[in-house]
Amino acid sequence: MNNIGQTMEAKVAFIGVGNMARAIFSGMIASGYSAESIIGTSRTPEKREYYREQYGISMLADNGMAVEQADVVVLCVKPAQMKAVIEEFAPHVRGDQLFISVAAGVELSAISHWLAQPAAVVRSMPNTPSQLGAGMTGLIANEVTTDVQRDWVDQLFASVGSSVWVDSEDHMHTVTSLSGSAPAYFFRFIEAMMKEAKKQGLDEETSRKLASHAMLGAARMAIELDDPVDLLRENITSPNGTTERALISFEASDIDKIISDAMIACVDRSKEMSKDFSA
Repeated sequence: MNNIGQTMEAKVAFIGVGNMARAIFSGMIASGYSAESIIGTSRTPEKREYYREQYGISMLADNGMAVEQADVVVLCVKPAQMKAVIEEFAPHVRGDQLFISVAAGVELSAISHWLAQPAAVVRSMPNTPSQLGAGMTGLIANEVTTDVQRDWVDQLFASVGSSVWVDSEDHMHTVTSLSGSAPAYFFRFIEAMMKEAKKQGLDEETSRKLASHAMLGAARMAIELDDPVDLLRENITSPNGTTERALISFEASDIDKIISDAMIACVDRSKEMSKDFSA
């Protein structure tokens, strides 16, 4: 992991502390960032006390107070709540702050409009493996965001995995289908493999370990080796062997169409959400 604490100490406020906010700030702390420089917000007293005790961060009930103290504001509220939350704290916004959204479907223009003044805004699409420091995040920034701020965001998301920048907001829909939602696809694949393995007599623990480690190993090979992915597949597919027989079955079911249809459905829903949450 990147040592975020050596290069980017700034006061960071997380507006709405849930699973993704926790994944990000716990990654920051693990990478050397000072917990004293992190603020979270929650309306629930028990939640505020929990995060104070477990992570050593400051916790406030008032979003406006948190924004006033922050150099960077990470917006972790649900998409449907974003407009109301931003408009509530907008009077506390300063022009030198950086805003990072992790909300699906909420576009840069909408966030900028609700902030009611020119501000640096980055839209991100992280995924749940960020909880383990193995996340992948898609990023796009508005025209106000500086190169220094973009570098800061790179380091932030390096503390929970990796990130890529796209140059068109339309591409964020594809990022959602390819990375943001994709862990669920792979979980579903593992579920199906486990189900069949148990039918054939293996217990659940053994089935889960075998299937999930096979997926983990394949992912590492795709990341760490320079060979094209199709060559990696071909290298373990002996003519007339067991792997070839399984792959022939996939092709007979038109696996490309199955995957394409699923990704298009995801993209279409992402576009619908963008319209729903537009300014």
